[in-house]
Amino acid sequence: MLFFCCYTERVMFYDIAVIVLYSAAVIAVGYFTGKKESSAEDFFLAQRTMKWWAVTISVYATALSAMTFIGVPGSVVAKGGDFNYLQLAFGDLFARVFVSFIMLKAFYGRKVMTPYEFLGIRFGKATWISSSAVYIVSRILASSVRLAACAIGLSVIFGISFGASVFYVCAIALLYTSFGGIKAVIWTDFFQFCLFIAAAVFTVAFVLRMIPGGFSEFITVGAQEGKFTIFHLSFDPASFDFIFNFSSSKSFLAGSLFGFFTTLAVMGTDQDFVQRTLTCKNLRDSRKALMYSALLNFPVTLLFLTVGAALFAYYKVMPHDSVAASYLAQNPDYLFPYFIKTALPPGARGLLIAGLLAAAMSSIDSSANSLASSFYRDILKNFFSFTEKMAMLIARALVVVFVAILGVVAIFFGRTQSVLWLGFKVFGYSYGALLGVMLAAIATKRRGKDVLNVFSMLSSFLLVVFMTSQNIGILTPARSFLLRPLGIDMIAWPWSIILGTFWTFFTVILFGNKKEGKKNRL
Repeated sequence: MLFFCCYTERVMFYDIAVIVLYSAAVIAVGYFTGKKESSAEDFFLAQRTMKWWAVTISVYATALSAMTFIGVPGSVVAKGGDFNYLQLAFGDLFARVFVSFIMLKAFYGRKVMTPYEFLGIRFGKATWISSSAVYIVSRILASSVRLAACAIGLSVIFGISFGASVFYVCAIALLYTSFGGIKAVIWTDFFQFCLFIAAAVFTVAFVLRMIPGGFSEFITVGAQEGKFTIFHLSFDPASFDFIFNFSSSKSFLAGSLFGFFTTLAVMGTDQDFVQRTLTCKNLRDSRKALMYSALLNFPVTLLFLTVGAALFAYYKVMPHDSVAASYLAQNPDYLFPYFIKTALPPGARGLLIAGLLAAAMSSIDSSANSLASSFYRDILKNFFSFTEKMAMLIARALVVVFVAILGVVAIFFGRTQSVLWLGFKVFGYSYGALLGVMLAAIATKRRGKDVLNVFSMLSSFLLVVFMTSQNIGILTPARSFLLRPLGIDMIAWPWSIILGTFWTFFTVILFGNKKEGKKNRL
């Protein structure tokens, strides 16, 4: 926190006070809620004693992240940006129902600590370890993008280096996560969720008050620029929004299916989220936690989209300097932090900064804990045995290691123009492989061939890169030839996770044995 003191010329004393109080509060909550943990299972699963309503908020707070706080408003502010991100929420709802009633039943039935342990029971150790490795690499990349989103905001607001911003967020998150484990993560997520929702509501209210025409002016400007458009849906084959245009990343079919498969992968194969649902005392409470989190998705997503539309209207109606104009045109993710820094009064600015920190830390703390739990249970425990005392030391050390890794990778991602869509693109490359093999494990009785399952996941990644990447060099003519019947040269990135899922699922089934041993059946 000392680096904040160097910037009192830019940020008022009240803002510093709010941020310091917030940082102290989350550290205290994390420490006192998790200080009694005495085993690795307690550290990672809270002995399955968490309240379902706390898990509900924690699940959703982690899903939001700084990528939502910065990236969603930025996606609306950007040229051609609108509310199309809300299309994902329709698929999200159905996916949470599927996970609640199908996938969670399998995990609770086996009493596993991670979803990859379940894959090990169904298919074997090679599938277990490789799927965990895919998750670890994917989660590091995805969470680093989220951390980068927060650091962008802090660097703009305080005028400090991007690296210093990353260091501060990591340091605070590390203090309470390494002490308190998953209990600390869940209870601090609850506190942080309330804070960044309050920050978003305050922003919309403040902008509507500052715009001369108020709410009616906000609606007029947004409508004129098409900012409130949700559905990109057309049945005209000549239209870019044609429902079966696989090269469009904004089409309704791509958006809703991407939302469905992404949520299915996140809630059903990602230890960052599965771990929370496994902390409930039984399957019934776990289902309640996940289903109620679905009810939050539409209003909260709409709120942050409205923040973006409000910022766009504000800078269209109110006079602004060349820096704001540049952000509006070229770097939309930077506009919200710039607004916080230049337009808000003292104290209120501190609240928004604290909200930004809350959004970031609710993701970083959980990612570090879930990465540590997966590496410990899926990899280390497959080769070594530990005493309870040693397991606790290793668990805390792993949290420190993964926070450091997230920080280093986030610095690399800080150069991107739009963190929101970069986060989804990173996610789409590998999570289809995880989801495909998980669906094969849950939806079929086949005994997959363990080593060939690893090949299926690897080939899924290669297929997605081949079909959706902008530049594939000498392979471009081959892709164009394959896609010529569809009238396109490449497939839009929202289809990546869908391609990966189907490819992995069917290759696992194709190469699997027709019968599996009785002891491995669900």
